[in-house]
Amino acid sequence: MSSLFKSELTLSESGFLFDHATGLTYTLNPTGRFIFRQMQKGVEGPVILTLLREEFEVDETTARKDLDDFVRQLKEFELID
Repeated sequence: MSSLFKSELTLSESGFLFDHATGLTYTLNPTGRFIFRQMQKGVEGPVILTLLREEFEVDETTARKDLDDFVRQLKEFELID
């Protein structure tokens, strides 16, 4: 998934995502930070769902909604294709 990112993005430990191309900064909650880090590693969606369920102890419906919402927001901000 990391190849989907449109520009260089840096995530700080405190959850700030910096887009080097635009200079914009976004704040990610713990779930967003977790998903983003998995995407950077190239982990695919189904595996991210499993990892979300384990990490945050949520059901599949919640994990899927969180992942779908996060990816939708990345697309809205034109950070991924």
